[in-house]
Amino acid sequence: MSKKLNIRQRKFAEFYFASGNTVQSAIKAGYSKNYANANACKLLENVRVAEYIKELIEKAQDDRILTAKDRQAMLSDIAKNEGLLTADRIRAIDTLNKMTGEYTMKVDTTVKTSSKLDDVFKQIGGEGLDE
Repeated sequence: MSKKLNIRQRKFAEFYFASGNTVQSAIKAGYSKNYANANACKLLENVRVAEYIKELIEKAQDDRILTAKDRQAMLSDIAKNEGLLTADRIRAIDTLNKMTGEYTMKVDTTVKTSSKLDDVFKQIGGEGLDE
């Protein structure tokens, strides 16, 4: 999206993303002080500028999120750290095992079925379906 913006619009969006200040962002991007004071808010109303700011925000949020591999590496470091309490190391190993599916759950189920139609036949004096 940033390719559709001119240089000042792109810089404005980036400065605004960093500071949240429209006037100062416009000035830093190369707009005159007069323009910035009178029209900086209009830059935020520009659809392309607003979309670029949204992209910057989403990218920053994505960059902050740890991947599964990152989390596994951190937990592995904790599990290997002999300086930590044994309980903390065991907890890290347990969490790793859960993440990687090392534990399996055994589920026992009992299913009881009844035929409503069979009950209806018996109530009206007929035979059930099983009979």
